[in-house]
Amino acid sequence: MGAFSYVEEFLHHERAAGKAAATLRNRRRALGALAKWLEGQGRSEKEATSSDLVAFVNTLVGRLTPEHVNQVVSAIRVYFRWLCEEGLRNGDGSPAARLKFQRVPMQPVESLNEAECRKLIRWASTQAPRGRFGVHRTGTLALLLLDTGLRIGEALRLRLADFDFGEGKILVRQTKTGDFRVVPVSPLLRKHLRRYLQRREERLGKLGRVSEVAFLSESGEACSVSVAEHSFLRIGEAAGIRRIHPHLLRHTFATQSLLNGAPLPAVMRLGGWRKLTTVQRYTYMNDAVAAEVHSRTSPLARV
Repeated sequence: MGAFSYVEEFLHHERAAGKAAATLRNRRRALGALAKWLEGQGRSEKEATSSDLVAFVNTLVGRLTPEHVNQVVSAIRVYFRWLCEEGLRNGDGSPAARLKFQRVPMQPVESLNEAECRKLIRWASTQAPRGRFGVHRTGTLALLLLDTGLRIGEALRLRLADFDFGEGKILVRQTKTGDFRVVPVSPLLRKHLRRYLQRREERLGKLGRVSEVAFLSESGEACSVSVAEHSFLRIGEAAGIRRIHPHLLRHTFATQSLLNGAPLPAVMRLGGWRKLTTVQRYTYMNDAVAAEVHSRTSPLARV
């Protein structure tokens, strides 16, 4: 028994269908865990029944978050459906058809408030350019994420050719979903990007290196996600706000854009979200934000 027979072929099919690398990793991990569990039950891939799959998922409930359980359920459902469509499994349909997704309760997602945004912008605009190159890069990245809602991976994959300062936009080619999108940038961000890119050229000149990647490490190599995330840990204290991380700024972009009157479809398009439910989760108001909105919009508050 052991590993499933057709996982590699299945993942190859999924990759050809444009599935993101993270999705492929999650599906490989989920199917590997199921194969190991079935082996422990003395069952093979072809012998797996609906009851077996339900029993396996039940072992995960309570140990994993509902979101993680749903990732596993999705992987199993898609895999067994593919087996049936390809004629690789005998029987009357997929045994995974009975698997149900867990209900995921809506939870408020942390974001910066307006006052914290101002402090961060002030630090990134005045203090970061005076620091060493890595600090300047991180400050510029913070402004970029706050203004555009880019994921940190998308920002770090930007190349010089992706910036159009004349039109005031950035072409985001390598996205999580595989779709490219055009993102407008504010005049303030354009100013800071130009300042950073000029210092970047000076840095490469001193190092005797050439690169088309926009955001670089101190040594002139492409900045990695881990390096960028670690550098963000020091921003909050330097700016006089809470501890922050790159994805917090993506949450803040969505939340503040909606609070400032941006239509939900526009926020979805700019941030590269495909599902309305995802955006609703990212922009779900916490108590402090809801109280601030109430103070401005309640019929009694406006009398």
